[in-house]
Amino acid sequence: MDSFENATRFETVPDGTRLRIGHWPSASGGNGGGAGGGRIVLCHGRTEFLEKYTETIDELTGRGFEVWSMDWRGQGASDRTLRNPHKGHIDRFETYLADLSWFFDEIIGPADGKTVLMAHSMGGHIALRAVLEGRIQPDRLILSAPMIDLPIRGIIRFTISGLSRAITAIGFGDRYLPGQGDYDPTRIKFDGNPLTSDRQRFDAIHAYCRKPRGRIGRADIQLAERCIRKHPGLAPTAGGFAPDLSDPAMHGDGRYRRLRDRANRNERPAGELHTGPDCRCATRNPVRS
Repeated sequence: MDSFENATRFETVPDGTRLRIGHWPSASGGNGGGAGGGRIVLCHGRTEFLEKYTETIDELTGRGFEVWSMDWRGQGASDRTLRNPHKGHIDRFETYLADLSWFFDEIIGPADGKTVLMAHSMGGHIALRAVLEGRIQPDRLILSAPMIDLPIRGIIRFTISGLSRAITAIGFGDRYLPGQGDYDPTRIKFDGNPLTSDRQRFDAIHAYCRKPRGRIGRADIQLAERCIRKHPGLAPTAGGFAPDLSDPAMHGDGRYRRLRDRANRNERPAGELHTGPDCRCATRNPVRS
């Protein structure tokens, strides 16, 4: 696969923010003519960056797929919103949605074959909302540990929601949550981490995180407030989590980031849920696995 420097470029969205775009033609040299008949659009999660998906992209292009991806604003090599580059700050999730719509409409454009949207974590939240709201129309949707909801309930959720909303309203939403801060490599330990059992990939990812474009700190107050304020289409139903998806979708569920409610997962005709009891969010290359 060509180097990332050759496969990436910067494009400017309507509000003036520069986003890093990545485009990798299939190994056969074509665009949109993969083994499944099309291309794949990758949407990574919060704090992530294009380089983290090198192996995945290599596997996909090797199987004949054209691959597109981008760094979300506020992380990777895309423009940061605040003076402190460690803060992956966002004013509201609608900004992410607008960026994704722009990416599909203005950068990727139509294709002869099918378009598969593959999204992880926060990217899964954004992708799912964009599909539910009709902003984008991929032919297939694959979600890996999508950030559907936060694991807090009852009075704790009510309290955090109220406080974060009030603090954001008075202009301090860009402050870190209590106990959170800038990226600190001395706090990141392999032993006991909940995200990966692969030491080689763990070391490689955090070696890159030490570079300026890879550094992202913990969540700020406004991000927490936006995450708690759920989109109606993502809210659990009485019988379980069941968004109205008209196109085929597959949900990957790891041991450490389960969908909150899954009672009707096998009754949802438009989607499949695949779980792995020993799976973590970054254990292995998801394509090989």
